[in-house]
Amino acid sequence: MKTKRVGRISMAIVLIALGITIFIAQIYNLSAVKLSIKFWPIMLFLIGGEILWYSYKYKDEDVIIKYDVFSIFIVLLIVVVNLGIYGLVETGMMPRLTAMASSQTFAYKLPYNELELNDEIKKIVVDSPNCSNLTVRSGESNKITSSGSIHITADSEEKAKELLDNEYIINHKSGDTLYISFIDNSDYDNKGYSAHPYDFMLTLPENKKVEINGGDDLQLIVDDIKSDWVIDSMNRTKIRLGKDLDLKINAHADAKEMLNGNAKWNITEEKKEGDGASDIKGELLYGNGSSNVYIINSNEITVDELK
Repeated sequence: MKTKRVGRISMAIVLIALGITIFIAQIYNLSAVKLSIKFWPIMLFLIGGEILWYSYKYKDEDVIIKYDVFSIFIVLLIVVVNLGIYGLVETGMMPRLTAMASSQTFAYKLPYNELELNDEIKKIVVDSPNCSNLTVRSGESNKITSSGSIHITADSEEKAKELLDNEYIINHKSGDTLYISFIDNSDYDNKGYSAHPYDFMLTLPENKKVEINGGDDLQLIVDDIKSDWVIDSMNRTKIRLGKDLDLKINAHADAKEMLNGNAKWNITEEKKEGDGASDIKGELLYGNGSSNVYIINSNEITVDELK
């Protein structure tokens, strides 16, 4: 009794076809992956056709038809791999993975921007970046200047410089208030290009009201302030004070240990209602305290004076 193994011919054809596909792709500078994706369903026809052919040819003969497990496994493995690649293409992941495989990370400084404010703007509201440091400096001029650093991941420096031209510090005017916000992390076209700006820096006019909300780390460099500033919901706030200020700093903290720096805090303690937890109020007075800096909902506050 003869034995015929099904699957060997299919495997041989598939391997030959795969070799030809790769050969053609190299000669004509084409994508072997894309060519394989187009023709992978033929593999199913091959193995199915081989089974039907053997069943028909030896139906009247005393022949045992067995499946060549290894050959069929190889063919199915190639099918599964191509199906996986096809799925990545269909979901839009393939271009992104391809870009990521050939991408590089470039480091740049964000372009220096300058915005002249008119007298209509009375207040500036800054929504701090969540995952980046923010440095704010008070300035004498009626201008807002901004800059920062950025890491861009792209498959070429040309594409990286294209992403560098995008806007990462956004200004929006509403009435007499100017709003400033930041783009922390950005993906472009869902193709593996990414930009991660960090270490933002702002110079704000000292004569405007300022409100700085949220964020992780804030470093405030104060040469002079001639209006009231509010810092709200910052994780860590570090302030460096210049000399000859006419300023009062009012800080709220949950514990004395949260008020740090070389400044000599005047601390008062009050009890909150209900749970008995402490509400620490720290004050720093310079000159007559004509202007105020209010710090609320900050986990750690550090104030250093220039001696």
